[in-house]
Amino acid sequence: MQRRTVATLLAALPLSGWAQSSSATSGSFPTRPVKLINPFAPGSPVDVVARPLAQKLQEAWGQGVVIDNRAGAGGALGAELVAHAPPDGYTLLVTSASTHVIAPVLRASLPYDAIKDFAPIALVAHGPTAIVVHPSVPARTLAEFVQYARANPGKIAYASSGPGTILHLNGELFAARNNLQLLHVPYKGAVPASTDLLAGQVQAMFDSIANAAPQVKAGKLRALAVLTPARSPLMPEVPTAAEQGFDGLEFPAWIGLFAPARTPPAVLTQITKTVREVTAQPDLRERYVQAGLLPSDVSGSDFGRLVAANQKTVADLVRTARIEVQ
Repeated sequence: MQRRTVATLLAALPLSGWAQSSSATSGSFPTRPVKLINPFAPGSPVDVVARPLAQKLQEAWGQGVVIDNRAGAGGALGAELVAHAPPDGYTLLVTSASTHVIAPVLRASLPYDAIKDFAPIALVAHGPTAIVVHPSVPARTLAEFVQYARANPGKIAYASSGPGTILHLNGELFAARNNLQLLHVPYKGAVPASTDLLAGQVQAMFDSIANAAPQVKAGKLRALAVLTPARSPLMPEVPTAAEQGFDGLEFPAWIGLFAPARTPPAVLTQITKTVREVTAQPDLRERYVQAGLLPSDVSGSDFGRLVAANQKTVADLVRTARIEVQ
């Protein structure tokens, strides 16, 4: 009798172990702290999205969610770390289009493949851009600015946060779509670029709405358009480019969440479900809006297709504008 009982228990062990493993990778996820790798410095736009998101996920899961800033190599350091992390859902990447759209196009080699090495979870928020000019520029609409630039080829200088950055490529896209010759003046970051624009050293800038809004409200800069599908709550009086008849100027500037490739589908489903639940909460959405961001509901394969489409957009722009690949 005792021998039969032991045999029965031993026979049941594999099934019991499988059941525990299955549970640990689906409904019970997570059972330990989760790490969100931010490949940029503290205080960066990605950080603005990541920290309140981590807090909400921690509350929803009842497990710690830790932000780990791994800045370096333009975001490649942190992205590589997640690409090679165990595919179990406990190490995730919260990043911008810089690592998954711009770097794959502008850099000759990367230590990761932005498409093959990651499983897209969710696009959390868009970081929209505004076209702003110094008050001395005699233009109050995009059409007037285009006319002014065409009358002064190569003389209208626009600032950016550096070569190959989103703000630079925004300017190149605008110039290419409107057949303009603009003078690109790169800076080491958005802050010195904004400083020179305020001083009138350059005439224009494609800046984040979050950075531009206070200066526009103070009358120190003039906003000609926002490059978003709808007007920004931070500058509701400023029309979109599309409203003014300028389509196709919305450049990929988003912040999203990725897992390592080969993460179990059940785990991805659980993470996506929770992310969508917390990002639907009004207080978090309002926090993002006040930071100049537009919350997004794009998830999973739709997000993956968007990344691939964004890469093609940037590749076409780089070829058209003859931007040098590093």
